[in-house]
Amino acid sequence: MPIKNLDDGTGEKIRVLEVDGYYAPTFDQVFQNQEEDFRTIPTWKIKPGDVFICAYPKAGTHWLWEITSMLVNQSADRVKLIKETSMLEGVTQTMFDNVASPRVLNTHLPLRLLPKDILKMNSKIIFVQRNPKDICVSFYNHHKKIIEYDYDGKFENYVKRFLNGLVDYGSWFDYTLDWEKVINDNPGYPFHVMSYEDMKTDSIGEITKISEFLGLKSDPKLISEIAEKCDFSNMKKEKDPLENASEWKDGKPGMYRKGQIGDWKNWFTVAQNEHFDAVYEEKMKETSFTYRYS
Repeated sequence: MPIKNLDDGTGEKIRVLEVDGYYAPTFDQVFQNQEEDFRTIPTWKIKPGDVFICAYPKAGTHWLWEITSMLVNQSADRVKLIKETSMLEGVTQTMFDNVASPRVLNTHLPLRLLPKDILKMNSKIIFVQRNPKDICVSFYNHHKKIIEYDYDGKFENYVKRFLNGLVDYGSWFDYTLDWEKVINDNPGYPFHVMSYEDMKTDSIGEITKISEFLGLKSDPKLISEIAEKCDFSNMKKEKDPLENASEWKDGKPGMYRKGQIGDWKNWFTVAQNEHFDAVYEEKMKETSFTYRYS
């Protein structure tokens, strides 16, 4: 398996899988030949009614997967699984084929690496965004806590690493601009673009929009129950049924950390913030996307 230790020039390294120049997590406990399985993803078959949650890491994918699964099942009971069981890059083709319908799938991959039938099948895609500074902080803590990354770097170095895309899934900028192009090039396609920040500040309104996007007639009482059950503080309290504590340092799973809007202010120095803003302005000068940082 082509394991690579991504060095940011400081000697600090993150352990990833490299396939044809693309960086993915290793998912050591799932695959016998991850490289081979990864390359087959574009050939996987989509089923009518499949829903995809697409987002860069730490933008709220797990959270939205839980909410969307509840809506599809029309029940406020938490799914007795973790999102990795229906995460395209985290399962084998056999596991993917055996996900029970109706399927709520999730991924951090760009469209070019996803099953080719997605657009042809008119699969509903929920594209979730979050401001990149909070993503940077959350991804840093994610990398620090999960054993398979073998990473113990300093945040002062991580910001440049993040800006240069030296992490699994690569550059946030490239990922976001790629999806923006896909959305703009396919007017009328069933995309639902939403933000982590809006979900935090108006969960009932945002869950209602997702329900309508999916063509569901969800009772307002159910939406309120889902909003309460999926409030970030409640999600953090409850243990995921299949979360493997052995994958985390100190045996403490930490998929849900703080979930705050603007936590980046507790991490970034003035110089780091100015550098981040300069890189953002250059790379995102053509985008129509906007972000809330507080």
